[in-house]
Amino acid sequence: MTTSAPAPGPLPRIVAHRGASGSAPENTLAAFRRAHALGAAAVEFDCKLSGDGRIVVHHDETLRRTARLEGRIRDWQAADLLHLDVGAWFASEFAGETIQLLRNVMVLLDELGMQANIEFKPCAGLEAETGRAIAHEIADYWPAHLPLPVVSSFSQAALAAAAEFLPAKTAKAMIWRHVPKNWAESVERLSLDAVHCLAYSLDEPTARAIVERSIPLRCFTVNDPAVAERLFDWGVSSIFTDFPERFLPPR
Repeated sequence: MTTSAPAPGPLPRIVAHRGASGSAPENTLAAFRRAHALGAAAVEFDCKLSGDGRIVVHHDETLRRTARLEGRIRDWQAADLLHLDVGAWFASEFAGETIQLLRNVMVLLDELGMQANIEFKPCAGLEAETGRAIAHEIADYWPAHLPLPVVSSFSQAALAAAAEFLPAKTAKAMIWRHVPKNWAESVERLSLDAVHCLAYSLDEPTARAIVERSIPLRCFTVNDPAVAERLFDWGVSSIFTDFPERFLPPR
C-alpha cells in the first residue's frame, strides 16, 4: 500500500479542468501532458466504473459525445473501453487518444510531478461502489512521492463510502452547482476539507462566509480572467479552467 505519500498541500490557484481541455480532448493523456506543457501544476479529472468494476477516466455516463458510440460506460468491459478513440471528436490530430485507467493516469502524473483533483463521477446507482473502489485504488497505488490527491464529488454517498478507505489526510471536497444554505452542516457531517462550486452561481456573501471559516473554496469552470479576478478577490483559493494558458505565464 502507498501509505507514505506526502499529505496534500493546497491546490494551486490554477487547476487544469479535465486537463487542458480547451486545447486537447478532455480526460486524456494528451490533455494532461498539454496542461503540464502550459505550466499547470495540477489537473482535475473524472473517474467512474466500467462494467467489470475497473476505474476509468471519463466524464459522461455515455460514450456518445467522446467516442461517437451508443451505450453507457457501465455496460462496457474495461478492456473494450481502453481501445476506444476519444480524441478524434475533438480534432483529427488527437485521433487515437483512448480512455485510460486511473492507474495509468497515476503513472503519468508521477512522471510529470503534477498534483491532482480526482472527481468521483459515479454512474447512476453505483455511487457508494465507485467511492470505495477509487479510495482503494488511491490507497494501494498512489505514487509515493506525489502529494495525495484532493478527492471531490457531487455525490455525498460516494464521498461517504470512500472516507473509510482513503489514506489518512486525503482532502475531501463536496461539489455543488449552488452552495446550499446548510453548507456548514454538510461540511461538518461529511468531514469535508474544502468546498467546490459553480463559479457563476456563487455570490460574494456566501464566498466570504466559507472563507471566514478557513475552508478552501474552489470554483469551476472559469475561462474568463475577469471572472477569476473577482473570485480571487472574494477569497476563492483555486479555479478550475479549460484554458490554463490564460492565467499562467508562458513557459
